[in-house]
Amino acid sequence: MKPNLANIKLFFFENTNEDIGMSMVETIISLMLLSLFLTIYSGFVQVSNRFSGQEVKNLNSSNGLVVDHHKLYLALDKYSEILAQPAITLSEINTIKQLTFDNLPAGCSYSPSLEWKLPITQNPIPGDSWKPSTAGYAICLKSTSIYESSLTDLVSYSKGIGPSAQPGIYFLLALPSDISINSLPVRKMFCRPDPFC
Repeated sequence: MKPNLANIKLFFFENTNEDIGMSMVETIISLMLLSLFLTIYSGFVQVSNRFSGQEVKNLNSSNGLVVDHHKLYLALDKYSEILAQPAITLSEINTIKQLTFDNLPAGCSYSPSLEWKLPITQNPIPGDSWKPSTAGYAICLKSTSIYESSLTDLVSYSKGIGPSAQPGIYFLLALPSDISINSLPVRKMFCRPDPFC
């Protein structure tokens, strides 16, 4: 006895009719999951581009936010070590805080080693030609509300014979010429004169 072809087709369509395609609810849920995935992926790409140098267009020799900040911290460490020495007097520090160059705020400079007359090379990181100015950053010296006493008062106070005296707390700021996701300000706090901190 031959099987009836109509009965076979009817059997297949009756048993598989429920499994063909997706319902409207399943379609909406899958579209929501797809849009959630694409949103997360595009956010991840934006964040990763922020830390790479691929989207830096306006800066001459920037290497991206993370690399520039690492080099800026190394440079600010070098500048703070020099500025914290007692050989640089309080009057020189006050003069540096009031100097203005190239339409920058007072106390800021693109070439602090030259304009502040500091005994430091123009490239603050040994063996690297990177400078804060080539990445678009100006270095600024700012004071806090903890003002530095004169060196004679500090020496007298340390010997226990003079009036109350205290060292000063200062900030070195690295300010970008244009603030964006690829160039953000950096700061370092330091105390001076170093032997009294």
